[in-house]
Amino acid sequence: MVAVRLAADDRGRVPFALLGVLLLVGSATFSGALSAHDPVADRRVDDAMDRATAQADAAVRAAVGDAAREAAANPVTSPANTTAGRLLSDEHTFRDYLRLRIALAATERLRAVSVARGDVNATATLPRPTNESSLRGAMDRVSISSRENGTVLVATVENVSVEVARGGRTVAAESVTTTVGVRTPVLALHDRTEAFERRLDANALDGGTLDATVTTAMWASAWTRGWSQYAGAPVDNVVSNDHAALATNAGVLLAEQQAFGATDADARGATGRAAVKTGAKSLLSQTGVSAAPELANALPAPNPDAESPASEVPTNRTINASVGSAADHALVGLLDGRGDAPAYDDVVADAHRAGVEIDAETDVLSRTEDPPENSGRGWTLVSISTDTSSSAETVPTRTPAVDADTVVVDAGSRIVTTVETTTRTFRRGNETLQTEARTETRTRVDLAAVVDPAAVSAPVRPIDPAVTSGGALDGENFAAAADAAADVVVTRGGFDDIACDVVTGTPPDPRQATAPMAAGLDRWVRSDLIALADRVRDRRVTVSARRVAAGEVNPAAALASDLRADRSDLVDAPAAYDGVADRARVAVRATYLDRVLATLDHRANQTAAASDAANNESEDAEFGSLSEAVRAEEVARAALGDSRADGANGTANESGVRFVPDADPMYLSLGGLDGAAVPTVARGGTYHPLVARNTNLFTLPYGDAADTVLEPLFGANRRVPLRVAARTLLAADSTLENTNATNETLADRRDRLETAVDRSVVPAEEAARHTLRDHTNHSVTERQRILERSLGAWDDPAHRALAITNGSAARAIAVEAAAPGTVEADLLELRLDDAFRAVRSDRSTTVPQRLTNRTVETTRTARQQAVSDTATDAAMSATEDAVADRLNDTLDSRFDTSFKRIPAGMPVAPVPGSWYATVNVWDVAVAGEFAQFRVHARGDAESLTYARDGSTVTLDWDDDGTAETVGRGDRVSFDVETTIVVAVPPSGVGVGDIDGNADERSEGWQGGPGCTVAADCPLDDDE
Repeated sequence: MVAVRLAADDRGRVPFALLGVLLLVGSATFSGALSAHDPVADRRVDDAMDRATAQADAAVRAAVGDAAREAAANPVTSPANTTAGRLLSDEHTFRDYLRLRIALAATERLRAVSVARGDVNATATLPRPTNESSLRGAMDRVSISSRENGTVLVATVENVSVEVARGGRTVAAESVTTTVGVRTPVLALHDRTEAFERRLDANALDGGTLDATVTTAMWASAWTRGWSQYAGAPVDNVVSNDHAALATNAGVLLAEQQAFGATDADARGATGRAAVKTGAKSLLSQTGVSAAPELANALPAPNPDAESPASEVPTNRTINASVGSAADHALVGLLDGRGDAPAYDDVVADAHRAGVEIDAETDVLSRTEDPPENSGRGWTLVSISTDTSSSAETVPTRTPAVDADTVVVDAGSRIVTTVETTTRTFRRGNETLQTEARTETRTRVDLAAVVDPAAVSAPVRPIDPAVTSGGALDGENFAAAADAAADVVVTRGGFDDIACDVVTGTPPDPRQATAPMAAGLDRWVRSDLIALADRVRDRRVTVSARRVAAGEVNPAAALASDLRADRSDLVDAPAAYDGVADRARVAVRATYLDRVLATLDHRANQTAAASDAANNESEDAEFGSLSEAVRAEEVARAALGDSRADGANGTANESGVRFVPDADPMYLSLGGLDGAAVPTVARGGTYHPLVARNTNLFTLPYGDAADTVLEPLFGANRRVPLRVAARTLLAADSTLENTNATNETLADRRDRLETAVDRSVVPAEEAARHTLRDHTNHSVTERQRILERSLGAWDDPAHRALAITNGSAARAIAVEAAAPGTVEADLLELRLDDAFRAVRSDRSTTVPQRLTNRTVETTRTARQQAVSDTATDAAMSATEDAVADRLNDTLDSRFDTSFKRIPAGMPVAPVPGSWYATVNVWDVAVAGEFAQFRVHARGDAESLTYARDGSTVTLDWDDDGTAETVGRGDRVSFDVETTIVVAVPPSGVGVGDIDGNADERSEGWQGGPGCTVAADCPLDDDE
């Protein structure tokens, strides 16, 4: 560093002369000011300014409190197209509205700020807005934020003008910014209400608690009631709007718990009472509301004999699909030679056939050629002749390779020398010229005289014994064929000549030989086959009912895959066949399994086609795809579990403020409410807080959806299966028998349906006659007597038709025609059942759909009238509490379950007489709103109530005495839609709504939730 002397450093230096001048001027100025200043008056100005500023802070604080109370009591969530309304953004409507309220309230409060100190007066003001521009400026001066979870509102008001005047003249003025924090939970109330509404209206993936609750609860209810219906419980309506309403209210309670940390006590009680009335114990257990488990345990079960334990998730059902009738169909087809696959007799015969032939392998060892002489120019070729000679030389034997089941009777190897001489003749004029070409070929020929069994489905294995007697049934096997093979060698001149013939292209022609069948072969093979069929018939796979419902699992395909995987084990071919009989037995087993697999493959194709058609129908009905519905339920169930955890852990407010929801109406009911009982609704109006609709896709009477799916099986002739018509006929019989009033329409339709059913039974009876003729030794008279005795057990067409469709008739006829417990009786039963199944897909064995549907509708009408009459009688002689018990007892005694056993749902793989599951689909939609939804804040903050009731909010913002609309505080509303798919095992009653109301709509559905009369249904501002 270089040192610099002060005298030499002129950086930043001020000349001393200039400093002197400044000091003299400043001293003179200061002395003049002191001589003209009044210290007392100056202190009054400062004091007034300070006090006015303090009062401005207090005024702003009071204004914030005023605005918060007004905004909570009359919130705006939808702005109006007015001067004030246009200032509110769509994204932050309520906050902008609160800022506007604070700006106007602060303007008003500041008008009262006035501080006097002698002749000095101080005021604080904000400019009063007079037009849209100045109103926007007023709102823009205000900014807000929240602290402590929204329970403290921090507001900043800019450009508050504080002025001090003396004698009417302004002596001081400044613009101040005031920031205050007010312990008011207005923002928490609004934000939590908004979060609550989002939970009501969002889908499960986006945090929609209501969607998750309704979906999960309705699926659980539908699967519980659907499987109960399948098991025989008296469930007419699997999915009801009452259950949807209960699930909705339970979902509202859960959303309240999550959004506010508390629920509406009145709503809890109302939901519990509704659950008792609905009888839906399993429904509330899905909601996750804190009181739900205790409440659910106290509720009566809707189907006591069939309901699942509370711990079981009803949708985790499984279906056991067995090979079943596919095994019987394949067995009968094999034994009787039906279809394109090999028949039993042909398989057994093929197993006893063999080819007697010479197998040969050749290998050219060498080839030499002696080319012809050149004929020269001018010669013309006129002829060619060839002479061939062969000779054989014996060499050590090398047996040709043969299949494992081929028997070598004799073998030998030769080297054959073949000389081929070709002579060509040429001519030129009168001259003739001949040339020769000589080719010598040496070929090794390995020969075997073999017995080659005919190809069958059985695996290729050695046969031992094969050419001698013995084996499983001590048969002759292929002994004669072996003799024939040896004879071929001798008759063709031995292996020398045969080798030469092979080389020259003339090997011995094969012969056919047939082994005689061993005694008892047919009985032995059939017994083994039937034992295998019994095993295969019981083969089953367990599949998820949900996956079947979604069309994601094909039971027939799963069975086929499982059977293919075990085919070799089921064929059970030994390492070596114990004679030809054993090979025949295994060939029959293999052929049978191939038939079963072919049947299952066919059914798998039908299953896929039916599932695709059902899925298409669901999409065409705007229900969505079945697989999407299943996925949505899984998402909803997972989301509901997560949201329960959120509700349990995250809703307590650390600031000590409690939020208590208070809804009106307390329970969102499907029935209309008198407007006089509902706030903000005109007394002449009818208010619908909740509307619901559920639509069942596959239900009776059969309609377009079922027609589309069943058309590939029954054709587009608008006909129904015999089983359905028979069930309908029984229902009509039961209703006519147990109702007091005469119903001529039902009686007429019942009679016509009986005639149609009786006519449709005839083809099955004819098929039974043919089966008895072909497979028994009974005479015509005896066969007729057998049918009369066996089918006479069912003395009316309906029961006889059901017996034909469920296998009872086949069993009865077989027992009557053959000794019970014998193989013959069992086979005859299978043949009869297969014959019945074959004719059931024929048009003549189906029944007109129109007649069936009309009978169903009339039966329902008569039954419902009988129920109504019974309820009226019970009510006249019993207390209200006893009506239900008496009604149920009366109905149980007066109506059997045949009506409820009308099939419902869509059969998966609708093979006549066999299917793997029954599926049905429902679309459930609910929409609701609260006439008034309030939230009360209590605790360590100002007690405040936030209320949303749809009212119009007005402000006199320009102080002209006329209030202008700012917007509306929308009612809390929502809509939820979910698709439910249920699958039950085959047979039984299926699953579906059989009460005749496939499209169930609540009162007011058409208009949606809210008021259904007049546009003036919501109260006017002056009411």
